[in-house]
Amino acid sequence: ILSGLVGSEMCKETAALLRDEDLKNFEITVVSTKGDVLLTGVLNSQSQINQAILITEGVIGVKTVHDELTLRP
Repeated sequence: ILSGLVGSEMCKETAALLRDEDLKNFEITVVSTKGDVLLTGVLNSQSQINQAILITEGVIGVKTVHDELTLRP
């Protein structure tokens, strides 16, 4: 379950993550303000965290990604 905030519409970073089969079922919160994006949530592996960061960095308009994603214990 992904959630994204940018005003009242789904942000394009969230839409990009929703298209990824490995990430779309995780709780990832995306907060985007003027090109600065904060990712928070819990994933199963470091490779999933890396993938979420790479996808977000690839979105047009993203300047900085702040990663607060953690691994499931």
